[in-house]
Amino acid sequence: MNLRHLQFFVMLTDELNFSRAAERLHVAQPALSRQISLLEQRLGAQLFDRSGRPLRLTEAGHYFSAEARQLLASYERATLATREIGCGKRSWLGVGFTRSAMYSVLPTALKAFDRTHPDVELKLFEMLTEEQADALHEHRIHVGIGRQAQTAAGCSSLLLLRERVMIALAQDHPLAGNKAVRIAQLAQSPLVLYPKHPNARFSRFIESLYLDAGVTPRVAHHAYEIQTAIALAGGGLGVTFVGESVARHRRPDVVYRPLQGVGASRTTTLTASFRSDDLTPHLHAFLKTLAPRDSIPGAPAPNSIRKKT
Repeated sequence: MNLRHLQFFVMLTDELNFSRAAERLHVAQPALSRQISLLEQRLGAQLFDRSGRPLRLTEAGHYFSAEARQLLASYERATLATREIGCGKRSWLGVGFTRSAMYSVLPTALKAFDRTHPDVELKLFEMLTEEQADALHEHRIHVGIGRQAQTAAGCSSLLLLRERVMIALAQDHPLAGNKAVRIAQLAQSPLVLYPKHPNARFSRFIESLYLDAGVTPRVAHHAYEIQTAIALAGGGLGVTFVGESVARHRRPDVVYRPLQGVGASRTTTLTASFRSDDLTPHLHAFLKTLAPRDSIPGAPAPNSIRKKT
């Protein structure tokens, strides 16, 4: 299937007549019929009811019509944006981010950057921290904002936030009334880990808290992202851990408690990673918006940006 198939299909849905559609497309009617039949074969569904006149879309055809129009509109937007970027009329900034970044530094930075750089198109991609290094190397994003991120080869990183870890418990959990919780007290509570990724560093970080306290974690669930993990905790299916910035956003079925004893001094980090050789001016303007030196505790000075070669 290609763009031409979609264009032929949409034109036929407009005309519901092969002759008129072929004339508007400047192709022979048999060629249009072949392309539509080929499209139906590839989709494994009949798109048009040919039993009467005019043609009628099948239920599958109505669905594919809506999807095809969205794809063509997206293509047109991408074509226009690419043309304008190519001739210097506009720029774009790709930002990959883990969900927890939306609870702290990212919303304010996006608002400020959009206000000062209205000519730069912001492309936002929610992704796991572990997916951001590949996205950077493949130039799909300019900057990745991740939790417990390692500096990837050829990239630099900037510490945005260092914060303590909080435990998320169901409101009726036996420990919910405590002001603080020790890891040892969680020995019999199921644990919800996230993100669900073979190289997930935040999961390993949480498991290390248990091991340091001499406790074997009882992992009950692996969630793909933070909101699912919190929802599972709220439903009483286990406990999970979040950064303090996330814990400030309350929900009625969950309480958040700080750690006490072993692990209480451990912190989790939020980091911006970007290609070391990327000299894009608006990238560095965005980094300054993300990490003003006077507002983020624990952020390094500009000359202490970490690089990995």
